[in-house]
Amino acid sequence: MTEGTVTEPAYVEGLQQHLRSRATTADVRAVKVGKDPLRVVERCIEHRGADRRKGTPYDHYVCLVDVDRHGTLERPIARAEQEGILLLISNLKFEVWLRWHASSRRSVLTSRQLDAELQALGLLAGKRLSPRFPFPSWEQAHRIAHQADPALTAGRMGPDPSTAMPVLVDLMRGEHPDA
Repeated sequence: MTEGTVTEPAYVEGLQQHLRSRATTADVRAVKVGKDPLRVVERCIEHRGADRRKGTPYDHYVCLVDVDRHGTLERPIARAEQEGILLLISNLKFEVWLRWHASSRRSVLTSRQLDAELQALGLLAGKRLSPRFPFPSWEQAHRIAHQADPALTAGRMGPDPSTAMPVLVDLMRGEHPDA
């Protein structure tokens, strides 16, 4: 489940095509509930219940959320942990993960500055991924994310900038999550 309705789903689907893992399949669902991490987790719980009732549950349920302007993430973190859902938090926002596909810079930026840098790097056009997005650079982004937050794990808000996206990438590659 993604909080974002454009960038995150496009990235996850594009990365899945790039990785072409036979062991895993990611089903991306953009949750149109606004920028409310608790509602994203709650919607994920609803989808999991529906999947179970249909007899088509997934091995892992993952929510992608941003720190962005949220006052607190304590409740969604606790709820996700209680439900066995992997809550992957990006600080400041998901786009920091995209930045690390083309730049190793880890400076703190405002949301607007980060957007401008991604435009300058040719990674985004508005909220849409560039048709030439460098998916092969996921390994660089993975390494930088671990350098930025050595304690990187699901259900934890790391320093600014940071992201727990490597947990999802590892799952997509058929590896077990660190959470």
